Amino acid sequence: MTVRQKFLVLLVVIPALTVLWAQFWPGAWWLFVIWLPLAVIGLWDMFQTKQTLRRLYPVLGHFRYLLESFRTEIQQYFIETDLSGKPVNREHRALVYQRAKGQRDTRPFGTILDVNDEGYEWINHSVSPAKIKYYHPRVTIGGKDCKQPYQASLLNISAMSYGSLGHNAIEALNLGAKRGGFAHNTGE
Repeated sequence: MTVRQKFLVLLVVIPALTVLWAQFWPGAWWLFVIWLPLAVIGLWDMFQTKQTLRRLYPVLGHFRYLLESFRTEIQQYFIETDLSGKPVNREHRALVYQRAKGQRDTRPFGTILDVNDEGYEWINHSVSPAKIKYYHPRVTIGGKDCKQPYQASLLNISAMSYGSLGHNAIEALNLGAKRGGFAHNTGE
């Protein structure tokens, strides 16, 4: 039995059952307030010629268009991960929103990125680094028209979970940043 045929059967059965039920409980007549608009919509759907889906699935076909109307919200909030959005992922959007609101845009408890993924870049710590000739890794921020150009370091201490580090460790990181002339983002 097709959905159209089931709809036609329900078109007859529901009013018959409602009339029967109303003999015992007069409040059942109010079911016609729900049934009548749905019956009109279903009959209209069956005989319209513009949308096959509505013609084959009277009344139910409308749900497809309803769900399609907020498809992007379903995709964004329930299906998409923080990193899978295209062209801009949720993590990047959150960063933009936080900066626009003047809020902190760092997370001190690690990363959700796959650090083993191809293309992920990082710098490994070394207990005994190789000797290299002196290099001053700084970049000038502000051009010739800038009244106070700023020399920023290319390497800084990023936000970490300093709440789990002791006072001495945090102080050592701060002193190291001071000696090296670079920034230390505490993440707190």
